[in-house]
Amino acid sequence: MRFPVSRRALLLYGVSGASLSLLSGCGVRLDTPPDVPTLDETNQLRNRIARILAATTAGDSDPETAGEDLQKLRDAIGPVWSPPAEMATEPPPSEDPRSYIEAAEVVSDAVFTAVPTLDSSLIPVLVDVATGLALTAGTEHAEIIRSADALIRDSRESGTAEASGSSGSATDSTSPPMWNDILNQARAATYGYERLAVNFDTKSRERNRAVARLESLGSLAGEMLEKLGEKNAEPGAPSWKLDPIPRDPETAKELALALEDGVAAAILPWLQMDSGAALRLWESARTRTVFASPQVLRYSYPGDSGEAEAQK
Repeated sequence: MRFPVSRRALLLYGVSGASLSLLSGCGVRLDTPPDVPTLDETNQLRNRIARILAATTAGDSDPETAGEDLQKLRDAIGPVWSPPAEMATEPPPSEDPRSYIEAAEVVSDAVFTAVPTLDSSLIPVLVDVATGLALTAGTEHAEIIRSADALIRDSRESGTAEASGSSGSATDSTSPPMWNDILNQARAATYGYERLAVNFDTKSRERNRAVARLESLGSLAGEMLEKLGEKNAEPGAPSWKLDPIPRDPETAKELALALEDGVAAAILPWLQMDSGAALRLWESARTRTVFASPQVLRYSYPGDSGEAEAQK
């Protein structure tokens, strides 16, 4: 039997397993053994990443923040799960010890290769953790970022090709409201980047990335228009309030971060239902690194539910 299992359910299952062990020790007969869940592929991937992070130790060649970032990633992805020993039919798998950079290579490769097949509420945390690992480790080993970028774009093309025959653009009022929310945020971010780009030198890294970001935001807006269809797309707002108003490089950087936080928040509902949104989170996170240090997680994960929430 295969079915998705939430992180909370797995934790509760572990507690119930321990209780059953105590009962059997007291002489209570259990004629029918409990049915041990078989994790679906997405939960198996989450569990593997949890094992990788548990076996990872920050080393001298890793980024300075590796130890702190590692704990944040562990908290987000959740604990390693395995059925109680009394019920397990085989020993739980293990992972070799790794450095932070080594873990980033393995995790980003595993997640971004599997993106087209991900299918559960765990999509945001899997993509977020893989993105954060790749970008933070990439400060010391840039090839990780280049490799992750290629993988996620290849996966996006593969997933789009597979879905092309079964999905189309909306033609009536059944289109989800989130498409317009994302469209409006993409438009606002486009306006913001047009305003902030001129505050950097023509040949600067910030200016080049701001100009490149205009292209990817245009692509995002176009994708939303395709999903919405002609009847459902809201007209563009005449203007957007910029906070802060970019007047110099410092305020321009602040605005870029605010714009990317807005994009990440807008695409979260999409990412919770469709792994195709993973590329858009990656684009936002990677752009953000030009204006500030990499953000290890774009979302927060309160409690043990594993549900992503936009950063406040």
